[in-house]
Amino acid sequence: MANWSLKVGHWRGVPIRVHASTPVGLYVFSGFRFDPVWWACALGLVLLHELGHALVVRMVGGRATEVMLTGFGGHCAWTGEVSPLGRAAIACGGVAAQLVLLIMALVANGLGLVPASGVANTVLWAATMSNAWLIGINLLPISPLDGAEAWAFPYRLGQVARRKLTTHRNVVRLDGDPMETGEAGAKEQAKNLAAQLLENARKEEDEP
Repeated sequence: MANWSLKVGHWRGVPIRVHASTPVGLYVFSGFRFDPVWWACALGLVLLHELGHALVVRMVGGRATEVMLTGFGGHCAWTGEVSPLGRAAIACGGVAAQLVLLIMALVANGLGLVPASGVANTVLWAATMSNAWLIGINLLPISPLDGAEAWAFPYRLGQVARRKLTTHRNVVRLDGDPMETGEAGAKEQAKNLAAQLLENARKEEDEP
C-alpha cells in the first residue's frame, strides 16, 4: 500500500501516510458531498485511533513501523515479540484514545465551552456522535476489527493477576529467605531441611 500513499508526517519516528483511496472513502462516507471540515474531523478520528495503537505498542515493548490512513479506516503496522496480554492491550489502544476524546468533548460541551457556530457544531458532532459510532464498530468481535482481540484484554489481565497472586501466596520464608512452595520450591525446601538436620546431627555427635 505504500506505493499508493503519501507521507504527511511522523510521530515519534513513526511515518504517517495517507493512501490514495482516502478522498474516495471520505466522499462516500460523508454522503457524497464535499465537506472539508467533516473530512478533516474524520481523518483526525482515524489518526487518533491509530496513534492510540502505536502508543500502546511502545508501552508493551513492540515497535510501531507505520501508520496508514485509508479510505476505509486506518492501520498501524508494528513488529516485536509481544505477549498475548500485550496484543490485547494494543487492540484496545485505538478505542481508548477515542474514549478520551469523547469524554473531553462531552465535558467541554457540558461546560458551555463550545462556541455556537457551524464549524464548531461539526467538530463537536464528529468528536461525540461520529466518534461513539466508530468506537462501537471497532469493538465488534469480528476480524479484522479491534474487537476480535480487544475483548480478550480483561481475561488476559485476569490471568496475569491470578498468576501473580498465586505466586505471592506460594512464597514462604525459610530462615528469613523467601522460597516458592511449588513443586520445584518444595523439592529445594526439602533438600535444605535435610541438609540442616544432617548438620545438626553432626554437631551433636561432635559435642562431648
